Amino acid sequence: MKQYNSKHTAVLSTRGFYTILTVCALIIAASAWVLWSDATAPAEDETQASLPIVTPAETLPDLTEDTPVLSEDTGEADETKPTDEDKDEAAQPEETEDTAAETEEAAPAPVETVSAPVYVRPVSGAVITPFSGDELLFQPTFGDWRVHTGTDFAAEAGETVMALTDGTVQKVVEDGLYGTCVTVSHDADLTSTYCGVTDVRVAEGQAVAAGEAIGTVAETMDAEAALGPHLHVETARAGTPVDVLELLGESEVE
Repeated sequence: MKQYNSKHTAVLSTRGFYTILTVCALIIAASAWVLWSDATAPAEDETQASLPIVTPAETLPDLTEDTPVLSEDTGEADETKPTDEDKDEAAQPEETEDTAAETEEAAPAPVETVSAPVYVRPVSGAVITPFSGDELLFQPTFGDWRVHTGTDFAAEAGETVMALTDGTVQKVVEDGLYGTCVTVSHDADLTSTYCGVTDVRVAEGQAVAAGEAIGTVAETMDAEAALGPHLHVETARAGTPVDVLELLGESEVE
């Protein structure tokens, strides 16, 4: 009986030791957990406190074209970021006085088309007395030799006298030897004068076209009466007599 009690006491002593050891381990673990919870709790509170609280009543800002762009480094509005208008202005080259001058120089000058003048025979008859220039020609009416500054065309009395080329009637005068004379001014300082004209159909200052009627051939003229009815035509450039046949492109006397 004593032996049984000794064994039983030994067993209880062993179990009690492990029970106490287990309880101590649990207490130590619980204490460690409490200390760890206390140490981490302020960090979580600070994290929650740093986050902004957005309530349902608040609305997000309207991001339009006028909204400033925040800089990634400072968080402040970046006023240097170009807008669409700035990009369009930057894309267009600035025009300076030099570039404008180069543009004007590069632009081709307008080409003016100048048509050649058209010359028409004042009358259709053949040449009786040609233009002599500096040479002397025999003048049958006065029976002497003299310079002939015009050209005499054969014509019937009453035949239409036509303007040599486009121009403006400069004057209409009565000459004692050559009868009625009509002078027309043309381009390039050219003038043409028609003597021995009657039934004048134009007036001073009137514009006439090449081939337009300016009058008719008279019966006679005192300066060249021996030649019968004809038309005396004189042409000059800047006052210097020229041969009307050269203007008409006729190289020989008909």
